[in-house]
Amino acid sequence: MSTKTLRKRIALVAVSALGFGLVSSSPSNAAELGGAVTGITAVAATANTGTINSAQTVFIGVTTAALAGSANAQDTLVLSGKVTGYPVGGGALITAAAAAAAASDGDANLAGTMTYSAAAGVTSQCTQTAAANGGSALAATTAATAAGTGFCKFSFTPTVAGTYTITIWGEAAAIGTINDNEAANTVTVTVGATSSVVANQFLNSASAEASTNGTLNGVRVSSVGIETVQVSGRTGIQVGFAPQYRLTRNGGASNSDAGTSNATKFGTIAYSVTNPAGTAVTVVSAQGGATASTSQAIAGSTTAIALGADGTAAVTQAISATTGWPQKGSIVYFSAATAGSYTITAFHDANLDTLVSVGEATTTSTVVVAADALPSITMTTYGQSVAGTAADALDGGIGQLVKISMKNGTAAASLGVS
Repeated sequence: MSTKTLRKRIALVAVSALGFGLVSSSPSNAAELGGAVTGITAVAATANTGTINSAQTVFIGVTTAALAGSANAQDTLVLSGKVTGYPVGGGALITAAAAAAAASDGDANLAGTMTYSAAAGVTSQCTQTAAANGGSALAATTAATAAGTGFCKFSFTPTVAGTYTITIWGEAAAIGTINDNEAANTVTVTVGATSSVVANQFLNSASAEASTNGTLNGVRVSSVGIETVQVSGRTGIQVGFAPQYRLTRNGGASNSDAGTSNATKFGTIAYSVTNPAGTAVTVVSAQGGATASTSQAIAGSTTAIALGADGTAAVTQAISATTGWPQKGSIVYFSAATAGSYTITAFHDANLDTLVSVGEATTTSTVVVAADALPSITMTTYGQSVAGTAADALDGGIGQLVKISMKNGTAAASLGVS
């Protein structure tokens, strides 16, 4: 007796002693007809939004060759699907389901009934089971269309923006494993952030769409602003600004309708800077950084825009005396390499084409940067100037408030990052 056989017998005795018992079973005579699959097509659904956290679906088409099944069993034709490629952190489970009619989707290839994996998994299956013993695969093609037909469909929900690869194959052996002799195909689906879809953008300023009760219909970006956050007093110091916008809700809903949160839609504000010579200047996302920034998708305020007693009158968001514009983006920066006037241009890119289109709100702002001059520092003291004892000094009892100001020649200068 070999050592390996002895170990197996010892293991079996141990299992029996623990009370689990030995279960006997007879092998199934059913055959997987995956070998009949000669071609697979995969088509992304027209209804896909192409955004994260939204289900993305692919419809599957199958071509089979004639292949006889087992005479004493109900044979199966199984397709498996798996997300085999994804961006970092974007691994996703996949679900199998009916493309159109669960009872007939796969009948052209194998007369029978279609079933699916019970839940989302790393792999999922569409299984066409023959209607009776001896069912044979037929020489046929079930075409897939983006509108929603096919042998079956697979869906997944991406959580990270990027490109995903879905692989589908016909199972001829172990379920869930792609073998060299199994027909397979892939399809890629690219998804972006929710704000990357035009349908999730607020309307442009010229839109006359009427508002409706409790929706964001008729809500448009009516004006765009630029807040200069850090003003450069001299060349070599970065200027910081933040894009911002206001919304107007067109009339049309019921009088005094309270509206709804604006946070589910976005205003994408694009911006650019030109120097005194009219040449483009690079805008960066962080002070002292090097990552270029050309636009920001800024979500709407959660505060709804309520209509007044006259529901036909448009209502525009107010500008707060303390917090400013209701929608404001992150601060971005550019370097002022030469003295003169720098022009900042910002606009609402409602159609996401990176160009100023008819009806899109736009604005400009000018920042004047002074040339280097003789610097001066002035210190002004405030508060007590009464002399104290040595003990007072040790106890923090003696001191004055001092204001320190710096000028570049006669212009106020900033102690910003160069």
